[in-house]
Amino acid sequence: MNIPGNNTDLRNALEDVNLPNLLAVVACITGDDYWLQDKFAPAPIEAPDGSMFPDDSGRYSDEIAAEIKAAAVQVISELRDGRRPMPPAPDQARLQQLMSFTVAEPVDDGYAAMLMEETRFRDRDDQWKAQLQQAVAAGRAEDFLVVIIGAGMSGLGTAAKLQAAGIPYVVLEKNDAVGGTWYENTYPDCGVDTPNHYYSYSFNRNPNWSGYFSKRDELFAYFDNCADEFDVRGNIRFNTEVRRAAYDNKTNKWTVDIQTGDDAEQISANVVISAVGQLNRPSMPDIPGLQDFAGESWHSARWRGDVDLSGKRVAVIGTGCSCVQLLPKTAAVADRALVFQRTPHWVSPARDYYRPVEQGQLWALNHIPFYAEFHRARMIWSFGDRVWPAVVADPDWQQSGLSMNETNHGMREALTEFIKEGLGEKTHYVEKCVPDFPVWGKRLIVDNGWYPTLARDNVDLITDPIKRIVAAGIEMQDGTVHEVDVLILATGFHTNQFLWPMDIIGKNGQTLEAIWGDAANAYKGVSVPDFPNMYCLYGPNTNIVHGGSIIYQVECQIHYVMQCITAMLEKRLDALEVRAEANKTYNEEVQAISRTLAWGHPNVESWYKNSAGQVVNNSPFSLQKYWQVTHELDLADYHLQQAGDNEAA
Repeated sequence: MNIPGNNTDLRNALEDVNLPNLLAVVACITGDDYWLQDKFAPAPIEAPDGSMFPDDSGRYSDEIAAEIKAAAVQVISELRDGRRPMPPAPDQARLQQLMSFTVAEPVDDGYAAMLMEETRFRDRDDQWKAQLQQAVAAGRAEDFLVVIIGAGMSGLGTAAKLQAAGIPYVVLEKNDAVGGTWYENTYPDCGVDTPNHYYSYSFNRNPNWSGYFSKRDELFAYFDNCADEFDVRGNIRFNTEVRRAAYDNKTNKWTVDIQTGDDAEQISANVVISAVGQLNRPSMPDIPGLQDFAGESWHSARWRGDVDLSGKRVAVIGTGCSCVQLLPKTAAVADRALVFQRTPHWVSPARDYYRPVEQGQLWALNHIPFYAEFHRARMIWSFGDRVWPAVVADPDWQQSGLSMNETNHGMREALTEFIKEGLGEKTHYVEKCVPDFPVWGKRLIVDNGWYPTLARDNVDLITDPIKRIVAAGIEMQDGTVHEVDVLILATGFHTNQFLWPMDIIGKNGQTLEAIWGDAANAYKGVSVPDFPNMYCLYGPNTNIVHGGSIIYQVECQIHYVMQCITAMLEKRLDALEVRAEANKTYNEEVQAISRTLAWGHPNVESWYKNSAGQVVNNSPFSLQKYWQVTHELDLADYHLQQAGDNEAA
């Protein structure tokens, strides 16, 4: 790592860094446990009830803070000037010791093992890389092809691993650019609800995010750059849709029907990987008369940047994350904004939402050895499983209709006060804005001024039922017509139709849609019985609610899929098909656990659930537990078909 500048530059940078992280760096570079004595122990990480933004500063006295910074200047300058050798990365025991000390909580063995990989102190690919390289060197990948459907976050991450391993592949992308949701969504203030130093591939961190919660353009640029940094762009076929994929029992291969413009084509593939995501096909509301509206109308995921909203009467149907993000800037220019709500969401206070990353922090992430790694580890700890106990039902809790346990109820009370404070004089909106389900029943929305926006004089929150859309606007059940010029549909996506509108046909001739119905399930969220050599990324029961980054979840899945491909080539297998009994046992556990979690609560009505009330989208596991679930491929869970073991033979 290049450490530029002089000691003045270094001292200036250290004014902006996280001191517990810096302490870990000093201890790591020096190997001296002097820095782990009680006087340097940071205060515990604390967050106000209901807030996603903990105080993790350590709350050191000025004297102790000065001592840590002075030591950092000395050891880092010695590295810079060649007066100190660069030490090796910490092993798991050392990482566990340093993390436990600097977060002021015990970090167990399993969590430390996961953090070793998320920080890249340990390369998780080592688990399969050597075997795969040997198989490729032996020529076993010469007639092998992997088809990846989608060039968003999941598809690019998978392509990166295949490219590095020398496995032939092609990525089929329906759009004319990479990025998936970050290409398609351009509505005002569109952005991520995860701290973006964590919302990035562990193997391609971005130390230069401009904000702590970056917006769409910067997120799209990150993934667009990844396509070049991973050297995968040449393997992506843009403007190409997959219409159908069918498994051939005679060849043990998939036949994939694709459409590029007017041209139809078939591709034969050994492996098909669905990387289409859960939030990419807009769902239009089932409201009569939608086509009769005389003004401009569009779905939030298909934003019309060419329509000027200034001075117009704008209606927004839906109050999920997209509406919360787009409404403040829309209301600021519109003459009037009418928000039509079916159910309210919990919205979390957001201290860092618009805060730019400090220059010293940027400098440290780029130039201080080990700092970026400890920063990522701390983000994962602070914004991930620390809240897990709050989402699990206490069977003895007396207010189970509203909350999961005492901690969860405390969050409910704090967020209710936040609602009251934000609405100000519009006290009649409070009842409309307090959900009747537990906190974390749906993913907390990061606040960007939602309640003060609802409190504006030119904003109306309407919760009465809609009867139909008419030419002039929206007619309610009581006959009232709200006249508007523009209609924005923030009504979500086809989330439970995971691979819709593609027809995916398994070895027994049935479509995946017919087998699943609205109860999609997969082994570890990845593999489906009757569909050999097909893998889902961001598939059933892999979405996260309690915190963390979906990239984390998908990297766990990519790691699992790469082990499957390695097994195929190393053992000369034509097919891996997960056993039906393994899938059944796994998903029975998924449903049993889900019923005890906030998002499985009976009061929660959401896209997480199917018509029977089963949770089909969300993971029932903590982040660390899902890492553990997907970390080791057990071939005993699969039917293995050797080459030639098919109907033709």
